Amino acid sequence: MNRVAEFEKVSFEQWEKNVRELYANLYVSRKCNLTTYQLRTHDDYLEEDYNRIKLPIRATNGSAGHDIAVPYMIILEPGKILKIPTGLRCKMEEGYVMMIYPRSSLGTKNLMFISNTTPVIDSDYYYADNEGHIFIQIENRGHRKLVLDSGDTFAQAVFVPFGVADIEEVSGVRTGGFGSTGR
Repeated sequence: MNRVAEFEKVSFEQWEKNVRELYANLYVSRKCNLTTYQLRTHDDYLEEDYNRIKLPIRATNGSAGHDIAVPYMIILEPGKILKIPTGLRCKMEEGYVMMIYPRSSLGTKNLMFISNTTPVIDSDYYYADNEGHIFIQIENRGHRKLVLDSGDTFAQAVFVPFGVADIEEVSGVRTGGFGSTGR
């Protein structure tokens, strides 16, 4: 088995910044049921949630996916969308990419989808300005509430080697996450 990556937690300062920004935006946009989320930015909750972040692991010897858990309870109403700050970053060997998929049981039983289908985390994202903090945006396309308890796994990360077709040398440098390539 090739070991090609290592998961780490982002710093508490990065976690706090991202969670406060995320929930401030949710309050404005009303994308989710705020009764569950408004209190998440309280200092006591931030530290407790950060301490509960689990590094992803494979469930069995033959598992390709490393299970990613939610750091706090999520209640997502039908038709709603939520971007989840995982508190994770990942250092990968060059020539590998991390692909993120929903846990199959959540997709088939609960109609939970990852918003951008299959997120692709490039190896240079680790060096982004946000410490390479991995966010996963989910949608509840079902007809009942999606409830994930703190520590429940909801996604899985799979590492895949990749090739390139570039003729020229690529010199761009990544600075951010969602939609930052090419800026």
